[in-house]
Amino acid sequence: MGDAAIPKISVEQYLAIDRVAELKSEYHDGEMFPMAAGSMEHASIGPRFCSEVLAKLPAGCRLFQAPLRVRVSPSKFLYPDLLVICGKPALTDEHHDTVTNPKVIVEILSPSTADYDAGGKFRLYRELPSFEEYLLISPDTPMVEIFEKTANGTWNLRTVRGPGAVVGINTLGIEFPLASLYADLEDAPN
Repeated sequence: MGDAAIPKISVEQYLAIDRVAELKSEYHDGEMFPMAAGSMEHASIGPRFCSEVLAKLPAGCRLFQAPLRVRVSPSKFLYPDLLVICGKPALTDEHHDTVTNPKVIVEILSPSTADYDAGGKFRLYRELPSFEEYLLISPDTPMVEIFEKTANGTWNLRTVRGPGAVVGINTLGIEFPLASLYADLEDAPN
């Protein structure tokens, strides 16, 4: 017997399922992909990032945490860990749970998603005209990879590492000490 084809679902079916699901899923061309659960380190870094950035955001910019869905194309929906929108959020419908205009996107890496976040997911995000800066935060060692869109549309990579380093989100004019994201990780059980 051959493998049976997995039936595809429509965008409308996906949204109806995902909106009531306890565990969220991304959507790619008719298929749903469950989001991976985060580690304790992952769960600690997100709030610390918010704490560092919220008070420093430029006027008109807002920081959002998951589960705010991003539509990158008519048939692809993603969930970043954190995102910043400057100006009015471009919502896709009356549910106010899907946007199309993030300026900055942040992913806190995990072993199961690191390659996807740095590769395929980043390629999808780059389809968004508003998208200008991408931060990939290591969950267990002080390091952030920052991709920044240049004026000609190419992307430059900066790597910030070490406890004395400073994270700069250039498109927002924000800086903060990298060590602040990892302050309690040495106390976490291995």
